[in-house]
Amino acid sequence: MPRKGAKVEGRTQKERQRLRQQMGTLKSLTVQPATKARYQKALDRFLIFLRENGMQLPRQRAQLDHFTSEYLEHLWSQGEGRALASDTIAGLQDQDPRLRGMLPCTWRLLKVWHTHEIPNRAPPLPEAVLKAMVGYSLFHGRPMFTLSLLLGFYCMLRTGELLGLRRHHLEVSSKEGPAIISLGMTKGGKRQGAAESVTANVQDLVRRLWQWKQSAILPLVLSPSAWRTEFSDTLKALNLESFEFRPYSLRRGGATFWFSKRGSLDRLLLQGRWHAARTARIYINEGLAILAEIKVPMSSLRVFTHIFSRALDQALPQLEHTRKTSRAGGRGKGIKKGGKTCLVCVFWSLGWRKTPFFRVLEAKEH
Repeated sequence: MPRKGAKVEGRTQKERQRLRQQMGTLKSLTVQPATKARYQKALDRFLIFLRENGMQLPRQRAQLDHFTSEYLEHLWSQGEGRALASDTIAGLQDQDPRLRGMLPCTWRLLKVWHTHEIPNRAPPLPEAVLKAMVGYSLFHGRPMFTLSLLLGFYCMLRTGELLGLRRHHLEVSSKEGPAIISLGMTKGGKRQGAAESVTANVQDLVRRLWQWKQSAILPLVLSPSAWRTEFSDTLKALNLESFEFRPYSLRRGGATFWFSKRGSLDRLLLQGRWHAARTARIYINEGLAILAEIKVPMSSLRVFTHIFSRALDQALPQLEHTRKTSRAGGRGKGIKKGGKTCLVCVFWSLGWRKTPFFRVLEAKEH
């Protein structure tokens, strides 16, 4: 079902007129509000640069190329990100479309910037790390966060798509699946003029989606900022901060996982909803290279991957949104010691109290 401002064309002239009045003018719809705000912020920085250097915007469009080229050199020397440079030029052309084709030197510099500085993309999340994060969240009684991690990874959702999901976007007839998630008019869908959807077939994910569909919980997350905090806190608790995983790592990790499993780029293009094969190849080639270099300390994650494996055959806990300081199945006190997860508590909950390793851990804690 279309979302985020997109509407189905009305059947009659009056209906179309009413819908278009709600949407606004065509000019106001050329750029999304969030993008427009980003452009404006970049233009404000550009104007401050001109003022501080005793320069003014030229009256003739052909003369602007010199000023924008100087500004890009300034951003490069100051260590600014390429996104700021791109937003500045795009913002200028958005305000004055006739500038297109009149900034040749500026676009040349931007292309050189792109060639000589590789974007700092989010690294792909290995499936083993996903399982550890899910196990950790299950142990701490966070079923909705667990569901969001599985959805983002196995369905390769963009972060914005994931955080915007609601229960009515699901179509699942049974806990055996499959489950269909309607994404509406996404970034790629708007370019193609069609709503997008994904299909979930991973059994543990499908049964959790079925449970969510039957529940009274509407949003997948309480707030985007709270979810991002929970994501980073989980990585911190697992001592994985140095790998710099980000929420978008779920989509990139899912892409490399499915390609490694199936070996079909065409199938991945359809599943991941990429319209350009070149973009998907970058995801795969770079992702596989990064995964080959990542040395995740699996020995320290094994406890939580075991919790994940055990949960596959267990009944699902009751769905509820939990705050940052949530309880772990009624055993929240004493879970953490010194900011790190207390392994003694984890082993106790798993029923491993009689193992020699547990006794060694218990002695160290005391």
